[in-house]
Amino acid sequence: MQNIIGKFGKSVLLICLSLLLLTGCSQKSKLKLVVEVVAKQCPINIGAAGEISNIAFDGTDVQYTMLVNEDYVNLDAWEKNSESMKSVVSAMFSNPAKELKQMLDLVVNANSGIKFVYKGKTSGKEVECYLTTQDLKGIVNADSTIEKSDQKKLEEQVNITNLSCPMQVDEVTTLDRLAIEGDQVVYHYTIDEELVDMAVLKENSDAMKQNVRSTLNAEPAVRIFLETCVKCDKSLCYRYTGNTSGESMEFSFEVSDIKSLL
Repeated sequence: MQNIIGKFGKSVLLICLSLLLLTGCSQKSKLKLVVEVVAKQCPINIGAAGEISNIAFDGTDVQYTMLVNEDYVNLDAWEKNSESMKSVVSAMFSNPAKELKQMLDLVVNANSGIKFVYKGKTSGKEVECYLTTQDLKGIVNADSTIEKSDQKKLEEQVNITNLSCPMQVDEVTTLDRLAIEGDQVVYHYTIDEELVDMAVLKENSDAMKQNVRSTLNAEPAVRIFLETCVKCDKSLCYRYTGNTSGESMEFSFEVSDIKSLL
């Protein structure tokens, strides 16, 4: 989600806002013009999760429409946990960068809200998340330290991942949950031992680690997650447990390792 929020385009926003502030337009007219310029960037690829297909202003609210890959997003779970979704989006907006804050201020001054519409590429199912003007005012005016904001963002990123769990990664691997445990963020996987022996997995742990490493910064959304982990001084741990033996193996990426990927 944070990747979606960050896709306004800094240079475009600064140019638009600078020009609009010189005009006598109403706040809603200014917002409409800015959104129209940003919308010209659509569709915007957000990696394996999908794309932002459209950004529009309907005279009342700014609306993002996202086409999402349902292999990565459980829309049924999101629909049942609407407050969790809202909490995630709110956390992603907290302590916004200068350009994003300018955009949020413009939305607030227009007495508008922001609506996110997530549409499944396969099913066509739609789930919405809506932030009212008052929600946005609370976010923009919140008195929160950067450290607390980063911690909240990490917690919400973990929470939104868990809404889609358990998640079948491949024919032998299931992601059961993601958890913050002390100074680590831990991926908990279960391995189907009818298909893969844990002993074989352990013998190939170095190769597995290299394979995971090669994918860590391939997706923009993953990169944002890694940046949040670094800001919170959290390492990453990948823990695999056999579904019958209970045996486990794991490997980790220290904060210094994660920094080298950014």
